Amino acid sequence: MTARAVLTGPERSRDEQFVGRGRELAVLHAQLGRAFESRSGLVVVEGPAGIGKTALVHEFLANVERALVLDVSGEESEAELPYGVLGQLGAQAQPVPEPLAQLPSMGEPEHPDPLVVGAALLDLLRQLQRVAPVVMVVDGGGWADLLSLQALTFALRRLRNDRVLAIVIARESDHPRLPDGLRRLLRGSSALRLPLGGLSVRELQALSGRLGPVRLTPQAAERLHRHTKGVPLHVRALLQQVRPETLADVDAPLPAPRSYTALVRGRLAKCGPPAQRLVTAAAVLGTSAPLHLVARMAELDEPLPALEQAVAVGLLVEWRTGAGVSLGFPNPLVRAAIYDDLGPATRRRLHLLAADLVADVVHRLHHRLSAADRVDDALVGEVAEIGRSQAAAGLWSNACGCLARAVQLTQEGTERDRLIAEAVEALVAAGRPGEAAELAAQVAPAADPGVRDYALGSVALVNGRLDEAGRHLDTAWPHAKRQCGLAAGIAGRQAMAALAGGRGADAVRWAEQAGGDLVRFAELVGLGLAGRVEEGLARSGNLPAAAQSDSGELDALLGRGMLRLWSDDLSGAHEDLAGVLAVGNGRSAAFQLLVETALAQVDYRLGRWDEAVMHAESGALAADDFGQLWLAAYAHAVAALVPAARGEWDRATAHVRAARAAGHPDNLIAQLSTASADGLAATARGDHEAVIAALTPLTRTHLPWEPAMAFWPGLLADALVNAGDPDEAENVLGPWERQARDQERRSALAATARARAALQAARHASVEAESAFQTALEHSAKVDMPFEEARIQLAYGTFLRRRGRRAAAAEQLEAAQVTLSRLGALPYLEQCGLELAASGRSAPRPRDTARLGLTPQEHTVAVLISRGLTNRQAARKLVLSVKTVEYHLSHIYTKLGITSRTALIGRLSDLRE
Repeated sequence: MTARAVLTGPERSRDEQFVGRGRELAVLHAQLGRAFESRSGLVVVEGPAGIGKTALVHEFLANVERALVLDVSGEESEAELPYGVLGQLGAQAQPVPEPLAQLPSMGEPEHPDPLVVGAALLDLLRQLQRVAPVVMVVDGGGWADLLSLQALTFALRRLRNDRVLAIVIARESDHPRLPDGLRRLLRGSSALRLPLGGLSVRELQALSGRLGPVRLTPQAAERLHRHTKGVPLHVRALLQQVRPETLADVDAPLPAPRSYTALVRGRLAKCGPPAQRLVTAAAVLGTSAPLHLVARMAELDEPLPALEQAVAVGLLVEWRTGAGVSLGFPNPLVRAAIYDDLGPATRRRLHLLAADLVADVVHRLHHRLSAADRVDDALVGEVAEIGRSQAAAGLWSNACGCLARAVQLTQEGTERDRLIAEAVEALVAAGRPGEAAELAAQVAPAADPGVRDYALGSVALVNGRLDEAGRHLDTAWPHAKRQCGLAAGIAGRQAMAALAGGRGADAVRWAEQAGGDLVRFAELVGLGLAGRVEEGLARSGNLPAAAQSDSGELDALLGRGMLRLWSDDLSGAHEDLAGVLAVGNGRSAAFQLLVETALAQVDYRLGRWDEAVMHAESGALAADDFGQLWLAAYAHAVAALVPAARGEWDRATAHVRAARAAGHPDNLIAQLSTASADGLAATARGDHEAVIAALTPLTRTHLPWEPAMAFWPGLLADALVNAGDPDEAENVLGPWERQARDQERRSALAATARARAALQAARHASVEAESAFQTALEHSAKVDMPFEEARIQLAYGTFLRRRGRRAAAAEQLEAAQVTLSRLGALPYLEQCGLELAASGRSAPRPRDTARLGLTPQEHTVAVLISRGLTNRQAARKLVLSVKTVEYHLSHIYTKLGITSRTALIGRLSDLRE
């Protein structure tokens, strides 16, 4: 028996333009895996037209191997052809049972009973699955003929322990043309429904890179996503039909695809004149508006009949609010199709009417600009002032549009140059540095240096070229002193450049003369870098909670969160930063990045590693997506911390490489962050030479010396000790110890004491080494940093075991094991397991239990339970709830195929042998 559709790769070519759908593809492959295990499955892929249902299934099929595929589809033109769909099977599989073999040529009035054909289809599937699992795809179920659907229902209902995966593609699983039995089957518990939504913003970016001449910026992709809701059909059409400069200009309106416009025009033509006027007025007003306002523009005293007609044909939707009835469009494409079809005279007349009716100042100005056939200076001045007010409120996206429009409408000269500088500031804050650079280049060469160099310096700063930024800003400063707003902006840029360069005192000096975004942050963090953390905390001590704070106070809360992190007040730091994150949406790209990354650092130290990963990845993505090169090294370095400690080498290495690529020689914070992350990853791998290579350059660089800010001296000292160079380790460790003692930083004192203990042990000073370990534990007990405490316990336990004190060693090592397992710190957990085994506490190693499918957390629960602890005792030891331990234990039993503690002990004993 053979089947033509044996899927090995060459049979089906992949769509090179396919992007996304990772979750959905994983679901389909998981269902195919069940079919390989003789557990049949039924998946319903559903969603609106153009959402990519067929493309998803074809991408899945292109990656399937060792399976037979039966791929049939319904067509609108063949909806009445008896057995038209199942008749397609004859061309795909041989031999075919007699009832199916005759289907394609049937033209007689009498046709086989659907039950007979369904039984033949079931027989075919059971014959084919003897060769290989079968994937049967039915596309366009809404257009399939009724007899085929009835026969298909019969077969699908009888699949049980079969090697068959059936995939039905439909717009909706309760389509009215589907037989009742099939609708019940597709909606029942035996079917897995896989609804598709639009592609994400990042997926649209990827698609634009494959389809178009340029890859869209994050902002342009976000606008395209809002316009199309991510529907691939519409996205592809616009990427192919619209000029690249229009797609890239986020302040320009997007049209509807040509085919979609024709569809909307056809619907509009079915409406009477009142409904047409209502829809047209709504399109001019925007995406939504109150019904009474739209009715006034459409000159309708009784708008409800017209609204009812427009809703019936799918042009408008309505909803009720406390203020009455509002209406809008099903999606922005409908509005674009209606608006773009208006003639210029009609458009101008309606915009003038809208300008008289709307109350919002910004909307009124938009309508006036849209109606103007010529623009006077007064109107341009209004546009610029609204842009400035939006910038002052931190509404950077709105400010960009207004200020950039004002630049376009202003003649060359002093005023235009000043507007360019303001627009550059807004674009930089909005995370659009590429557009900012293009605009800054338009400043006249003979322009006021205060304006020209401020714009160029702002662009250089955000691109990470700190020396160039400093030169421009230094040139701009003397010329801008008499211009209050410009001078404040230059000082703010200087303050942030000083922070990146590690010059805390300079950052404070400039921040005191600055205004605008992140100024209070620069002041407070500058104090911290200058060794004046307590002064910074005193200056920010009376701040309100984030929810009650204004813009400047949010900046200060962000700065105070950093100072609290460095002063070991981790709970206070988390409170500040989490509060800012909750209410800080809409702030500048740099602000959002700094909040996410700082919170990731706090969560890392607190042992909330999953949360740390989430925030760190968000910060790194923001750095990349919004072109924040000057902060990218810092963000990627923080994103490498948890993967490095967990032994996720590929992810950690990728972030370290990204950090190194974004760094600049004069960005000292970037150097510190990148080298520290690289050193931590090398430490986790046990590569002492790599640690030394990564961190030694930091000893020759002038860097901030807040002891709780930098953990690299301890890593370097440990590596030097292990490499046999204790004297150099002493040179690294001594200054850090003195700073930690002078400023009483408990986290740094614990880390320096642990490194000191390792150094003393290498010098065979056992008494001094043990004293240092005890000191390290005393300090760590006063700061909630579980990973650092576990590292101390691991090092101390190793020290004790090597001196023959196995019981005392096991006590420290078991305490470390519990924490390291909870964190998922596999390299350290592996080392801990080896030391425990050497101490006489035989236990399976994490890598061995990982082969059984156990996670690090499940490993530790299994070990504790196998030692005779009750669930409650294990929960207390792990600082978990009893229910959580029970949850882990149930998963352990399932994965190991056991049902009792006795069996668990046996399985783990096998691993010890």
